[in-house]
Amino acid sequence: MTDESESFWCFVELMESLGPNFDRDQNGMHSQLFALLKLVELLDSPLHNYFKQNDCLNYFFCFRWIVIQFKREFEYETTMRLWEVLWTHYLSEHLHLYVCVAILKRHRRKIMDEHMDFDTLLKFINELSGHIDANATLRGAEALCLCAGENGAACIPPGTPPSLLVETGMLYSQQDDI
Repeated sequence: MTDESESFWCFVELMESLGPNFDRDQNGMHSQLFALLKLVELLDSPLHNYFKQNDCLNYFFCFRWIVIQFKREFEYETTMRLWEVLWTHYLSEHLHLYVCVAILKRHRRKIMDEHMDFDTLLKFINELSGHIDANATLRGAEALCLCAGENGAACIPPGTPPSLLVETGMLYSQQDDI
């Protein structure tokens, strides 16, 4: 973007949309982590059972992925492409959660074979930064979303924040005023 005011209003909309991720009570994050738990339970029950047996059901190891929508996991250009896909709400307004499941599913064997406890898992997930194949992950997330279908949508509690709010239409109304 070359127009400073357009950049400003895009940033304002982004921050308003991601606002539930930064609430003091963390309700937005907790509802997304709970939805992630339910999606893993539906789409990868062996991994879900492993997390259950190893006291990892809080999914806090995925916190960073969700709070800033994978910003630290990829290079700038890849992050911009990922955000564009997520924010189209193609297939689901919660596609970011399916991306989380796709990453976890891709690394399930290593997680389980190495008997990772919560601390080891958190370290492993953080060290994935810069080593995640974005294209394969997006293909996996799309396949998981299609596979889950209505059952996947039913796993996500009402009020769970989407990857980006779209009902405000603020960006479009700003452009119409110009």
